[in-house]
Amino acid sequence: MASTLLQIENLNKSFGRVQAAVNINLTLEEGVLTSVIGPNGAGKSTLINMLSGSLPADSGRIVFQGMDITNMPIHRRVRLGLSRSFQVVNVFPEMTVFDNIQLPALAVRNRSRRLFGSLANETAVHREVNEILELIGLSAEAGTTASALSHGDERVLEVGIAMAARPKLLFLDEPTAGMNPLERERVLKNIRRLSEQGRTTFVIVEHDMDIVFSLSQRVIVLHYGEVIGDGTTAEVKSNSRVREVYLGEEVAA
Repeated sequence: MASTLLQIENLNKSFGRVQAAVNINLTLEEGVLTSVIGPNGAGKSTLINMLSGSLPADSGRIVFQGMDITNMPIHRRVRLGLSRSFQVVNVFPEMTVFDNIQLPALAVRNRSRRLFGSLANETAVHREVNEILELIGLSAEAGTTASALSHGDERVLEVGIAMAARPKLLFLDEPTAGMNPLERERVLKNIRRLSEQGRTTFVIVEHDMDIVFSLSQRVIVLHYGEVIGDGTTAEVKSNSRVREVYLGEEVAA
């Protein structure tokens, strides 16, 4: 039986008269690759921002591995094992691929980048960075400056950066945005492989239904801040309310 990673209890958030999260109650389990979907304005980003700590909730509770993190700052959530990526590529363009991943790997060890010069013998750090590079398929680009990567490889690198913080739960916000079909397939293959290894549990915010239904074990559907669907891809496809307010004939097809 999968263990509970995150519990969301009666979570609410409003912006003036707009309710972006309405009494959300969810449980995320370890090892279950989950997608969060919904039309624009559904509250997807608001939910992820509250869970990751960049936006305070108006009310409710967030519990991560049995610990109340509702009011915990971002850096403490990251140290506990909860991380995220963003819609916009967020890498250090003038640093090498290796150093982009080494920086958060040092941070979780309470080290600083100013110590890079003295890290020649830091075999544990180097070993971990090389392992992540192998996992995400960028070993051959370790010495390449991040700005020289393709858009798809930059997105892959961003996943590697997030993995370097040793997350137990990782939110990916539209990880294939702006990619061509070949880049998209590569990223999806990597995410699926990383998920199957069980090291990190992934939750993906996504608009592309092909991605959602080919990748996910569980799909959560939001609409105007409310959860209107939650289950397997088959269950969500057959959910009449989901079909009515969001998916429509796209699901039927």
